[in-house]
Amino acid sequence: MSDVSISALNSVKPRLWVETLWLLDSLTATQPLREIPLRRGLNLIVSPPGTGSSGHGVGKTAFCQLLRFVLDDPLWSDGSTLRDELLHSRELKEGAVAARVHVGGETWTVVKPWLHQKHYRASRTADWQQLAANGAENEFAAYQAALRRHLVEILPVQKLPGSKQSIEWHQILAWCSRDQNARYQNYYQWRADGSGFSWPAKSPAALMQIVLGLLPDGATLRELDGTAKALEKHKANLQALREEPGRLLKHVRRQLARRLNVSAQTPFRQDGLLEHPNLIGIAKQRHGAYQQELLTIDAERQEFAARRQAWMEKRAPLKAGIDLLTNEIKQMEALADGDIQEVDRLQKEASSLQQQLPTRCDAGNRLLRDCSHVMTRIEQTQIDRKQRITQHQRAKETLESELLPLRRRLAELETEAVPMNEQLTAIDQRDAALTTRHAQSLSADQLLSDAIEDYELYEDIATGKSSSPEIATLERQLESTQRRHSQLQIQLDKERDAVKGRRQVISAAMQSVAKSLPSFHWGLLSDDDKHRNRPFQMGPMHSTTFKVLEILAGDIACLIDSTSPESLHPGFLLHDSPREAEMSESMLWALLGHVASGESDAFQYIVTTSTEPAEAFKPFERLRLSSDSENGLLLRRRVGAEQRPLT
Repeated sequence: MSDVSISALNSVKPRLWVETLWLLDSLTATQPLREIPLRRGLNLIVSPPGTGSSGHGVGKTAFCQLLRFVLDDPLWSDGSTLRDELLHSRELKEGAVAARVHVGGETWTVVKPWLHQKHYRASRTADWQQLAANGAENEFAAYQAALRRHLVEILPVQKLPGSKQSIEWHQILAWCSRDQNARYQNYYQWRADGSGFSWPAKSPAALMQIVLGLLPDGATLRELDGTAKALEKHKANLQALREEPGRLLKHVRRQLARRLNVSAQTPFRQDGLLEHPNLIGIAKQRHGAYQQELLTIDAERQEFAARRQAWMEKRAPLKAGIDLLTNEIKQMEALADGDIQEVDRLQKEASSLQQQLPTRCDAGNRLLRDCSHVMTRIEQTQIDRKQRITQHQRAKETLESELLPLRRRLAELETEAVPMNEQLTAIDQRDAALTTRHAQSLSADQLLSDAIEDYELYEDIATGKSSSPEIATLERQLESTQRRHSQLQIQLDKERDAVKGRRQVISAAMQSVAKSLPSFHWGLLSDDDKHRNRPFQMGPMHSTTFKVLEILAGDIACLIDSTSPESLHPGFLLHDSPREAEMSESMLWALLGHVASGESDAFQYIVTTSTEPAEAFKPFERLRLSSDSENGLLLRRRVGAEQRPLT
């Protein structure tokens, strides 16, 4: 996909929304237990009190958990018994949830059974029936990648400050779909059992700031810190480089004096007309001695090479005879054992009699192939394969008798070759010793030459006769780093001004929410360290639901602000029974009315409630549940070992 296409997808609002949710009693189902259509904007899942019921225990929280499940929340069932109840239900243990999900402009159909993770499936083209029946290509890994690409990788910071923990999609989803069990005690308490942060005291606030565009990517600040450290490092390195030639000069002088075995006070070169010992003069003498020794060694090695060649030529006929006899004996032994494969292998060896037929014998000076004695011996090992198998026991005694003279002759030849082998071994040992001496002398001469060269180089740099390329390079790097440091300081000031502007925009959204509620006159996003767990504030305070209302209003302000180009919020928000904290009906409908009044399709807000909606909110009702009959329950039946109601 091109950069332009990716940019276009990232600008789609909302980045995430769910169009339809299906509940299935099995993967083989042709019809869902329940189909729940959803839309962008406000969506109400309601269960008003009925005859003899309070509207609770019908499946509102289960709906929220299953919605999180299909959005790939690994913690979807934490803090509740829902998954265990589903798995222990005789009718539903093979069931699944399916959904049509829009992610960054792409439409996905997802099917996730609660029993087997290996059956999680997703597709951009198939419907839920095809996926459930495994009749379409499974793109579930691509679906997970799409969630991360459009909702996490767009963030300017990929690791949480302080902990350096990589940001995960399920952590953002936790903020956008608070657990009812968390009871709204703290703005950053999103899951009753935690949201998987390694630093839970600080990371949720940092994540929210990153998503809202309130925390710059940190690249400028990190680079600024980096350039400040680089400046100090360049200055220290430059000072060290300027001092290094003098230090190295002393080191090389001591090393040179030690190699030449003279006093450390010996001058490097002759000063004046008077002759006196100096390192350069002694080194030249030592260099001449090394060169003479290398010439002597080379001459000796050439002499030994000639002697070795003479012995090799003298031993060659004898060795050929030994190799030939050895091969022939092995062939006859293999033939006696009935090992035909080994006979075939030996006949193909270069030392075998069969391979030497084109050569001449020494005794008769005729081709071996024309010698009847040789051909008879060969024919003994070339009898028909079946004959060899049937006759090899009978022929074994004959072969053994023929092997005796061959073995005696082989022993005679090997004894005759012993003095020659000893001579060759002695020559090789002497040559190895000469090679070692040659390497030692050559190395000592090279080290001496390198030490003199290094001394002259450092002496010229220390006395100013020449300049060090490293010093010149480092001076240029220091100047470049100083310029970059100044540029970054200006850029950081601009980023801080931009963050201040973002904070004002979100505060304005919070102010708008607060003023839409009865008895509230102001709202803001606070960066006061004293209220770090209460970033969204409204006033004046006047009821026991004040803290819960601030949390809900803060979530809604962030949702409304998600339409801003600077926000990286998914544009998706799920609140489970927000009135459970005894919020008044008028306050609830005023809050939801503010969301509905914008008539925006750039975000999706899903709310479950056991309060009967006013007439004005009927168009936003997507599902009505009831405990009056099992058909009114979310899964159209009660689940659990004791058939307890769904929460």
